[in-house]
Amino acid sequence: SRFGGGCPKLAVHAAFTQPGQILVEAVEMPDGAEFLCIARTLEGPQGAFSERPRRTALLIGCDIGFRDEIVYGGALPGTASGKSGQGVAVATPVGPACRLCERIGCLARAEPPVTRPLGLDEMVTGLSAFDFQ
Repeated sequence: SRFGGGCPKLAVHAAFTQPGQILVEAVEMPDGAEFLCIARTLEGPQGAFSERPRRTALLIGCDIGFRDEIVYGGALPGTASGKSGQGVAVATPVGPACRLCERIGCLARAEPPVTRPLGLDEMVTGLSAFDFQ
């Protein structure tokens, strides 16, 4: 958290738009490692009628190699109990945090990476708000 929150492409952020639903996805880190991620929200106590309940989002993950051993792995295509039963799960490219990720052309990038200099060229427009060299 020293370099900002997690990747905005992770399902933990989308969980707030679908409270109580379990979101399952395959993700790929910049180094090529793939994970099965499970996200959902939990409702906390509500103090009074006029107060909104406290809602917390959780994200857990494991190596994608265990997807056939986990019940939630069946939600991905390409698993024995998957909906389509064929193909391989397409992993969402994510990073640890925008300040640590060097993926080029990420539309969800909120900050430039601390590891690379900014590409400041007013004649070139990239996909991301923060282009870098």
